[in-house]
Amino acid sequence: MTEPPAETAETVRVELLGAVAYGALAAFGRLAADAHRAPDLAGRAEVASLAAAEIAHFERVRAHLAERGVEVGAAMAPFVPALDAFAERTTPRDWGEALVAASIGRTLAVDMVLAAGDDAGADSDLVRRPDTGGGFDAFAVRQVAALAADPRVHDRLALWGRRLLGETLAAAATVLDDHPGAASALLGATTRPALFKVLKSRHAKRMQAFGL
Repeated sequence: MTEPPAETAETVRVELLGAVAYGALAAFGRLAADAHRAPDLAGRAEVASLAAAEIAHFERVRAHLAERGVEVGAAMAPFVPALDAFAERTTPRDWGEALVAASIGRTLAVDMVLAAGDDAGADSDLVRRPDTGGGFDAFAVRQVAALAADPRVHDRLALWGRRLLGETLAAAATVLDDHPGAASALLGATTRPALFKVLKSRHAKRMQAFGL
């Protein structure tokens, strides 16, 4: 198979990193707001730490693009409508929903970009979301278990978790349809149905871990 021209490969990398950068920036904004939903300072600190990891990730991608003469705003702009629409549809209404969104929603995003690996080339470390060591997830599981002791809260959070999956798949489909460069990097050698099957499987396991 003939290798694509260097310009095409570079365009694909910039498109993918633009999506990653805006995903991190949007996640930072959401987490920073959600930190104030916490009922105590410990919860606020946990969510704020996640927000800090996301903005640090954004800064790394911005610096990488700047070194190549690419302005991060221009790279992110094409992805703003789809990701902002996703954020509006998945805004948590309370602390429990914020915890589930921060943990399950974040890990769905991680799963989405894991396929980029080889096709992202030297940029693969930038594509992957920051590793938080699982500390927040363990915290979220404990908090959600306490909240879900109320059957009504349990059912509502279970429904919320399923909604997060549906909205993530819908947003991913929009990005893949509208941005073929990012799609080719994200999918790599796999297919969209195969990727979505993996997302659904991992989501089900995480919902079980939450008791939802």
